[in-house]
This record gives sequence, C-alpha cells and structure tokens, in this order.
Amino acid sequence: MSAIGLVVAIALPIMLVLFGLVIAGRKQQAEYQKRAQARAIKIAAEDLLEALEFLIMVDNFKEVQLVVLERVAYFYKRYREALPKKDAAAADTDFSSEQYQQKIEAGNSVRKVLKSDREIRYAKQQFSRVLKALGPMVKQKQISETAMMEYRRYLRMTLLEREVDTYTAQGDVAAKRSDVVTATNYYKAAKKLLIEFDLQYPEKNDRIRDLTQRAAALYNGETKVEDTLSQELSKESAKEETNQFGIPSDPNAGDKKRF
Repeated sequence: MSAIGLVVAIALPIMLVLFGLVIAGRKQQAEYQKRAQARAIKIAAEDLLEALEFLIMVDNFKEVQLVVLERVAYFYKRYREALPKKDAAAADTDFSSEQYQQKIEAGNSVRKVLKSDREIRYAKQQFSRVLKALGPMVKQKQISETAMMEYRRYLRMTLLEREVDTYTAQGDVAAKRSDVVTATNYYKAAKKLLIEFDLQYPEKNDRIRDLTQRAAALYNGETKVEDTLSQELSKESAKEETNQFGIPSDPNAGDKKRF
C-alpha cells in the first residue's frame, strides 16, 4: 500500500468519528437550548398561575380571570411544544384549566383586606404579573386593546382598594385600642394612596373624606370604625395564627401568651 493510501486509510475513519462528534454535539446543544426555552416558558406559566390563584382569592371579576386563565393554558401548550420529543413523554406537561374555571364560575366571597404589609407587597407583585400578561394578548388578538385598557384600569383600582381597605382596617384596630398615633399613620397612608392615584372614580373623594373624618375623630375622643373591615382583618390574623382545626400554628404560642 502506498504512503498516500495508508494516510487516507487512517485519516478517513478519524474524520468520520470527528464529524459524528460534531453532529452529536450540535444536536445536544440544540436540545439544551430547547430545554432552557421550555423551562423559561414553564416558569412564566407557573408564575402567572400563582397570580391568577391570588386574583381569584381577592376579586371576583370573572371576565378578567377567564382571560388570564386562557393565557396560562397558552403558556402550558407552548411549554409542551418547546420540549425535545424524548423529554415530552417523561415531563409533567398536563394542565387542566377546568378546575380553575370552576373556581372562577363559583364566584366565592373575596377577601377585602390583606394580612400585613408583606402581603400587600405580594399582592402588588401578583397584580403586576397579570397586568404584564395583558399586553401580549392584544398582539396575539386574544383580547382587544379596548378590553385590555378596561382590564388594566379595573385591576389597578382593585389593588388600590385592597391597599386602602387594609390600611383603614389596621387604623381601625389601632383606634379600638386607643393607639391614636398608629391609627392616624394608617389613615394617612390610606389617604395618601388615594390622593396620589392617577385615575379618578366616583368613590375616591368619598373615601378620602371618610379617612379625614376617622383621623379627626381620634382627637375628639371618638372612634369612627368600619366594623366589617377591622373584623375581617382580625379573621385573617386568626387564620394565620391557627390551622384549620383552630390549633395554633406555633406550638409555643400558648406559652408565649402566658408571659
């Protein structure tokens, strides 16, 4: 065998192996990118679903909630399509919108107040996710631009009302225990939210006037308390302190109360 033939005989298999490795590497890279893209879509779906669950708990505008549910279902569909074929069978890609649709249609009573400043921040985060989801739905013609503007306005006002109701309830609770300074600060915080809110609606001025009267009543030796709000706040606090059977969530809670 000539020298050239020997070189070809040795080099050709090596080149084929290297070519195969390059092809396999590109295939693995493509699958990795698909998995990364699918993972990002799934996270978006889970985040929006979490926001929807919170929205159902604090509001009962069915039309908005059904639109958001449609968007969640769309994300899960895209997640399934984005997965590599060999991963799709093993992955947990099942999502049923039926149970959420039933919750929405049931229209259960909603929470008017939040438990704490921490939950207010959480509410803002979840409402923000819902608001951001509306824009792409217009581009994909799932909703009209007019509907999007209406939904956004409604959601912003709903979040404002929950914040104002929560601060008002916290002020009422402080007023009941004659803590004038704390009650005044909560009323001021609620009033500030209303004044700085850039949308007008019929109840806005009435709420501002009511908060002014509550604050003034504190210094006149009176209390102007909206019992439903303060009672609801107390209920939410009780839920946090005990489980479904009325047992304290903190096993040492009973000992703490004795000291």
